[in-house]
Amino acid sequence: MLICSLPALPPRLDVDRLPITLERLQGRLRMLEPEDAQDINRLLDILAWSRQFVKAADATVVKRYGELMQEVTNPLVREVFAADMDVRMIVAALRRRRHGLGPPTVGVGQWFEHIRRYFNQPDFRLGHVFPWILPFEQLLEQGDVLNLYRQVLGVTWAYLKKRAEDYDFTFEAVVLYLARWEIIRHWQQLQAERGRAVFEALVTEALGEYAKLYS
Repeated sequence: MLICSLPALPPRLDVDRLPITLERLQGRLRMLEPEDAQDINRLLDILAWSRQFVKAADATVVKRYGELMQEVTNPLVREVFAADMDVRMIVAALRRRRHGLGPPTVGVGQWFEHIRRYFNQPDFRLGHVFPWILPFEQLLEQGDVLNLYRQVLGVTWAYLKKRAEDYDFTFEAVVLYLARWEIIRHWQQLQAERGRAVFEALVTEALGEYAKLYS
């Protein structure tokens, strides 16, 4: 019933309107069993944190990531969280290299040690897994802040959309729907603050030292 009550998501994340408002979505989610609702609330907390990094230093991010992963029991929620952080870890490494810094000393995700080992390779020897790495580096060179962030969200969007093909009327389908809905909402919030200066101020406030990713 819950899946059938949710309007279809658009094929792209950069749309003018959300397919369903937050208030209506929260109302539909009340159909969930208490345990599933708790997992959904935890997912929302994780997504909100990963969008901001809580103005944290690298070591604090690693610590909080570990704590959140221990709290999550649903395998797909863990997978979604880990995939999102993998993208951010790669972009952070690209930023470090662009600014003449060495390999990251602390990090998260399955590719952290690999990135350290192949830090001086153009694509960290991950191009076969993440073909978007070199185009991302070009956007960094161009200083195209808004488009870079759009691409960062787009990579996660494409992954979630692909994974959604594996699920129909299951709790996992709800998880993937909600994760994509949150990307649309986040992008629209940024679009509402048009202008490079305003956008960069938002990134600086939200990400702290990670704002250099988009400079």
